[in-house]
Amino acid sequence: MRFHSAFAAPSIAAAVLLWVAGTFAGEVSAQTYPTRPITIMLSYAGGGPTDFLARTLAERVSQRVGQPVLVDPKPGANERIATEYLRNQPSDGYLLQLVAVPHATNPAIFASLPYDSVKDFTALVHLVDISPILSVRADSPVRNFAGYVNLAKTRPGEANFGSSGVATNTHLTMELLGSLAGVSFLHIPYKGDAALVTEVLGGRLVAGMNAPPAVVSQIKAGRLRGIGIASRERSPLVPKVPTFVEQGYPDAVTATWFGLIVRSGTPREIVARLNGEFNAALAIPEVREKLGNVGMTTVGGSPEQFAATIRRDTERWGNIIRQRGIKIE
Repeated sequence: MRFHSAFAAPSIAAAVLLWVAGTFAGEVSAQTYPTRPITIMLSYAGGGPTDFLARTLAERVSQRVGQPVLVDPKPGANERIATEYLRNQPSDGYLLQLVAVPHATNPAIFASLPYDSVKDFTALVHLVDISPILSVRADSPVRNFAGYVNLAKTRPGEANFGSSGVATNTHLTMELLGSLAGVSFLHIPYKGDAALVTEVLGGRLVAGMNAPPAVVSQIKAGRLRGIGIASRERSPLVPKVPTFVEQGYPDAVTATWFGLIVRSGTPREIVARLNGEFNAALAIPEVREKLGNVGMTTVGGSPEQFAATIRRDTERWGNIIRQRGIKIE
């Protein structure tokens, strides 16, 4: 026992010194952060809404922190490529990932993932919401959502719709609506919004469920008719398009959210700093107007609030995915 005791004190002292040194180093790094460029990694290809969002905010945050904020697309595999890449990077706050709803739905879609969506990442900030719009060609006999539901009931298989992909928010919103209405709509997935809008305009699709930027101009020009938007209130961009809520579906309020995550283990002080900088950028009137003009509603808030949003959609959409038997081939 004496032999053990003789070495216990130095071991404890060494442990305390290591803890103090680590804490001090963390505080110093947080105080000096950032000392080099920060990168926002996109989960999707450049040129789309995520790219527009990231670059709009990167410019403002760069001005605030005094370092370049770069945008790097790393698309593919329903966000999994970018997310796995982040999982293998240091927890230093220099690589952020811009994610959307698939970050919450992938655990229900895929039997196994090379990462843990909850344990391996820290929610940073909820940036914006985009409420999808269901539209048909302007001369379609389907005048409203009730007419579309009636088509599904009377002529099963003819009530088709396109979305930007399997298990995207636009697809899942339609599955939710089908569940609420007690019908099934025929889903035809596309790689992005542009192709499916062309198909609706050409009469080869009955309807399309899209993010607003893809259809607002077509609705305003009278080429498409919006028959429902999944927001609680009508959009000022297309005020004539009724909400699904006012058409009798109070639970049909969804949004394609976009937000930032970092690798778990990132110092709390750096998470707080980044959260504050992006919230400040979102609060700039010109930024809010610029994003609002393409149908993006700025959100902001704390890391904890964004984490709660991710948990909520993981449960909500996980149930829909299982109930409706949704799979990615």
